[in-house]
Parts: sequence; C-alpha cells; structure tokens
Amino acid sequence: MNWEAIGAIGEIVGSTGVIISLLYLAIQIRKDARARRANTLHEQCQALAGVYSTLESSSELSDVYFRGIQDFSCLKGSERVRFSALCNHLFRLWEEDHLQATEGNLDRRMWNAYEVALDDVVSLSGVQAWWATRSHWFTAEFQAVIQKKISEARPPTMLRTLTAQQDDAESQ
Repeated sequence: MNWEAIGAIGEIVGSTGVIISLLYLAIQIRKDARARRANTLHEQCQALAGVYSTLESSSELSDVYFRGIQDFSCLKGSERVRFSALCNHLFRLWEEDHLQATEGNLDRRMWNAYEVALDDVVSLSGVQAWWATRSHWFTAEFQAVIQKKISEARPPTMLRTLTAQQDDAESQ
C-alpha cells in the first residue's frame, strides 16, 4: 500500500469522525434546548402558582385585589400599593411568558393558555385603570400587546362569576 492510499483512508476516517461528532453535537443541542424550554415552563408555572398561593392565603390581599379589579380608584394608600405590586408581579410574569413564547422558549400552547387568563384580567375596569398608571414600566412590545387586548376586550366574565359567588356567600 502506498502513502497516498493511506492518506486518503485517513482523510475518510477523519471526515467520518467529524460528521459523527457534528451529529452528536446537534442531538445534544436539541436535547439542551428541550430541557431549557421545560425548565422555563416549570419556572413560569411555579411563579404564577406563587402569586395565586399568596392571594389564597391572605384574605386581606384577596379583598384588596377583588375591590381593585372592579375599581382601582376605590383603593387608597397601602391598599393601592398592594394592588399595584400584585398586578405588577402578574403582568411581569405575563410579559416574561410572552417574551419566552416569542423567542421559542415557551411552548405556544402554554402561552395560549396563559393568554386566556390575561384576556380575562385585562377586561376588568380596575385593571385597565391600573394599567393606565403603570404601562410605562413595561417594554414597548408588551405595552402594544396589552393595549390591543384592552381595545378588543369583551365584557369580563371573571368578575361576573366572582361577584355572583360573593353575593351567594353573603346571602347564606
């Protein structure tokens, strides 16, 4: 066997090794991206669950939230601060969800599910009044998303349900 043949075999083996390495790398990158998306989803779900848990465990905050979503102007002093902090937290989570979905890091199906809740919340007059005072704290892109949702908002079904439940509880 001559040296040219040995060199050609070496090049073929080397090229094959590079191709195998690139395939392995592509598979690892895909697995890593999938793991990152799953982690993002988990973190966002946990953060949103934390907000709901806080509302659930604090009757005072739940009362402030309930009154605030109906009429932001009825809140005074520390109530307004608490309501604003809670809304800011929720809207930051939704802004992050929107960004993650736009970047492809959050499954669109999950963003669509979050968006249903967001649509309900932005249809509430108290939330709209709060948004008018705090929208400048958010990215221009997210501001546009919320403004579009507000302009297309249907009458709130969530508030009617909550009000009916409150009326039922008070009449018992």
